[in-house]
Amino acid sequence: MKQNEQPSVHSEIRTVSEMAAYFGRNPETIKRQAHNGKLPGFKLGKTWFFRMCDIDNMINAAVGAAH
Repeated sequence: MKQNEQPSVHSEIRTVSEMAAYFGRNPETIKRQAHNGKLPGFKLGKTWFFRMCDIDNMINAAVGAAH
């Protein structure tokens, strides 16, 4: 995503349990990482959700930083 470009609101949305399966982690770990800002997500009420475009950007940044 380019600087100052807004991500699409129509990106695929995932739940905590779906992200836990995606990363092979415990759902509580996913919630904790989202709460601590280590995983990009947002809350509606008490429930965390994750946009896959944000997750993809996070992964791409981590891979780029590793090289």
